[in-house]
Amino acid sequence: MTSTKIKRFLGDGEYEFNLSSAQIVRLEKLLNIGIGELSQRVVSGRFHHVELIETVRHGLIGAGTSHEQAANLIAVYLDGASLRSVHTLAVEILAAAWDGTPEPDEDTTNTNTQE
Repeated sequence: MTSTKIKRFLGDGEYEFNLSSAQIVRLEKLLNIGIGELSQRVVSGRFHHVELIETVRHGLIGAGTSHEQAANLIAVYLDGASLRSVHTLAVEILAAAWDGTPEPDEDTTNTNTQE
C-alpha cells in the first residue's frame, strides 16, 4: 500500500505534507497550471517562486494543517529562506504525490529474526 504523505522538518519541528487530490485541484486552479506541468517545472528548475511556496502550503493543508497555520509557517520559515531549501521541500512533496511513499508493513516492522 502506498501513501502520498511525507513528514519533513520545517522551521521548528516535523510536519506532515500531503498533496491530496483536493489540494492538487486547488493548486492547479490557483496557479493556472496542471500538476504534470507544475511537477516538470519545479523539478527542472524552471519554476516561479510562488509555485514552490504554494506547493508547500497546499501540502501542509492536505496533511491537516489549518489554512491559518500553514500561512503562518510559510511566513515565518519560508519567506526569506534559501531557494534551495524551499525547492528541495517542494520537490519532495511533488515526488510523494507522483510516486507515492511506502507505508510500513506491519509484518516487516518486527526486526527480530529467527535463526
